[in-house]
Amino acid sequence: MKSSKIQETIHITQNLAQNTTQKGVHVAAPVSSTVPHDSVSFTGAGSKAAGKGWSFFQRLSEEMADVTEITNALIAAIGTGIIAPIVILGSPGKGDKEDKDKKFLQAIRQPLSAILQLSFQVPATLAITNAINKYAYEGGHFKDEDLGTLIPDKKYLSKQVTNQEIQELAKDFDAPDSALRQELESKIKEKNTNISDSDLAKRVQKEKEKFLRDKIASKKHDALLDAKVKELQASGKKFDIKDLDLVTQKYKDAVLEIESNAAEYAKKEANAGLSWFDKFARTMGFDTKKVKALKAEQEAFLKEEGLKLLKEDLGDMIADQTVRLRKHVENLEVTSQKYFGNKKFGLSLLVNLFMVSASCYALNWVHPRFNELINKIKNKNADGQSPDNKKVEVKA
Repeated sequence: MKSSKIQETIHITQNLAQNTTQKGVHVAAPVSSTVPHDSVSFTGAGSKAAGKGWSFFQRLSEEMADVTEITNALIAAIGTGIIAPIVILGSPGKGDKEDKDKKFLQAIRQPLSAILQLSFQVPATLAITNAINKYAYEGGHFKDEDLGTLIPDKKYLSKQVTNQEIQELAKDFDAPDSALRQELESKIKEKNTNISDSDLAKRVQKEKEKFLRDKIASKKHDALLDAKVKELQASGKKFDIKDLDLVTQKYKDAVLEIESNAAEYAKKEANAGLSWFDKFARTMGFDTKKVKALKAEQEAFLKEEGLKLLKEDLGDMIADQTVRLRKHVENLEVTSQKYFGNKKFGLSLLVNLFMVSASCYALNWVHPRFNELINKIKNKNADGQSPDNKKVEVKA
């Protein structure tokens, strides 16, 4: 923590505009639960297969960390197109030919529905999301009362990174004793404690481009934050920045890395007396009175404990007005992104409702014709049977 403190203090005082990675405290990936996760290792018989299986689910979890409307559509399509037909074909019935044919035609409808749903929903979601992002980020149409024009997030900036920029940074990545390569290796080892050298090399090569793209996006994002700080300073606008306003999300995440703090945080939910309805409403995205009170209590706890880490990390630099404004802008941006994300989600949802209707109409048009095609193929095969296999009607 001490070396981290020195690094950030020097970094901020020497050149605020080059603050590229928000150094300070070590922060792991966003914590999804309220307690730290224990590392998992596999030993004994079948450990290699079990380890590979665990590694697969870890990578899947990483890919799902940023769930989008498209990810949800893909999950729904997998359920509709693969799982539903299996359930239909395996469901109990009479077992005769008529029953089997009926189930088959019902099962065929499911993958057709999934394909049509994706073909309508994914392009529409991509189009509307890109259009809104461009309108807000590049056009400067979205405004925040304190922050002003919305700052593009890292995800949007990563899509704007060119191959040339990646190749330039790759020179540093591939250099002997590269700090960038060591950073990526360290991240992979944190999630795969027993990974072999050969598997590590493969993972590094596989994740290299995304890692470099994210690095460039982070650097651009922080440069935009620094430019916003200078813009607000030049405007002469006065900001009443309290100490608790300086606690950015990375310090809140760092609080949950401390075992005692994580336990205290989890205890607040246990003591909140949430009913099954409160928990169900929360999973559905609605906050009851008790849930709101719990969130406020947990947020206050994270801010108070995060402030302790912030003061330990920055020391006397916390009194610097530029530093205070920089941290405050970081928090303003998080709030703005949440508001903007809700607006974008609402509009995407509205568009997707029309797309669902369109895909249903298309399914009702395609499915009967697909059934006719299958019946023609069946009849053709039946007509092509040898005379010995055909049924002969004998008249008395």
